[in-house]
Amino acid sequence: MKHAFLAALLLAGCASPPPPAQPVSQSRLAEAEARAAAAVRSGDHPGAARFYEDALRIAVSIESPDAIAENAINLSIVAQWLGHDAEARKALATILDNRRAAFPEKRLLQAELRRAIVELALKNPAEAAAWAQRAEKRCGSSCEHAATILNVQAQIALESNQSREAARLAQSAGERARSRSDRAETANALRTLGRARVYLGEYAQAIDALRQAFAIDRDLADPRKIFADLTELSRASAAAGDRQSADDYRDRAIAVGRALNDGRSITEIEAQVRRP
Repeated sequence: MKHAFLAALLLAGCASPPPPAQPVSQSRLAEAEARAAAAVRSGDHPGAARFYEDALRIAVSIESPDAIAENAINLSIVAQWLGHDAEARKALATILDNRRAAFPEKRLLQAELRRAIVELALKNPAEAAAWAQRAEKRCGSSCEHAATILNVQAQIALESNQSREAARLAQSAGERARSRSDRAETANALRTLGRARVYLGEYAQAIDALRQAFAIDRDLADPRKIFADLTELSRASAAAGDRQSADDYRDRAIAVGRALNDGRSITEIEAQVRRP
């Protein structure tokens, strides 16, 4: 019995101590972020917004610059999905208007790029261009977001009625994305190129670019991008005079939009691509 007791003491002495418990606030932050991500995956965007708001509040309370930036950016993205562009801009102000916090350079670049996208959605191309330029300066010539910046600049050029420049920038974005084997950004560049070709009256080339974007996005199973591709294919086909294809793409886009529960996008396509 004595030997058994000594053996038990020795084993207890050799056992590793339990890992320190994670602080309560860190646990709450991780839980809120996990719930937000799960809500995004399930298509519950209002729920995702609530959980990202919770995560952002917790991150602010523990003064974690990286967590503040990450959750503010994610909240901005979800707010835009919900059609709340002003709220998307407000979320980014947590980063861009905060001069005291030492945010990582990567997060500052992401926030500036996201702000350009929001301003573009709000029909402020000049403001969007200024934020894209800031992101470009921070990025340099070889950062991982270079293709995205070029693509956003191409979209800004489109909104500024500079279709030829938009096509040039979109082609550059595609080349940069392909050099990094970034299929998602390659599809984004092809979609923007297709839109530019429509404005230039180059309908066959536009449809070819948009079909390539659609093939990538369907392979990546990205419903929001699939919706965008089908919408642009409908518009391009209508511009080319192919009403049958335009109607087919339109109906498919509406079906995808309804599955996404994206009422704003459905309203836009129904208004812009009509049957005769």
